[in-house]
Amino acid sequence: MQSKGFTLIEVVVALAIFAVAAMALTHVAMQYTQSTANAILRTKEQFVAQNEIAQMEINQEVLEGTQSKQVTSQGETWQIDKKAEATISPNVQRIDVQISLFNTEQGKVESGITNLIFFNYPQKNNPS
Repeated sequence: MQSKGFTLIEVVVALAIFAVAAMALTHVAMQYTQSTANAILRTKEQFVAQNEIAQMEINQEVLEGTQSKQVTSQGETWQIDKKAEATISPNVQRIDVQISLFNTEQGKVESGITNLIFFNYPQKNNPS
């Protein structure tokens, strides 16, 4: 006489296969979540950098040497480090802008660095 149903060994093997598959799916989901968070952080950094560049252009700012500051934007606090370098043209500056996430509780740069380089053409104020 044959009994119908599963044996204990068959149930344990099925549960083991299910557990391995569930762990693999959880790992993939965690990687996806982390990747999405990093992409959001990079996008925010790009906005902060482009805003800083636009502000320099609007103000026709001439940067001498380096400059660092913290700003709050996009719901985060950012460290902005700018460095000016001369070019072969006396009317053009090469500006390296570095944006980092700033941890206000610890008072230090935390993570996520974006670098942008642009060429600044500040207008000299000539009296008319």
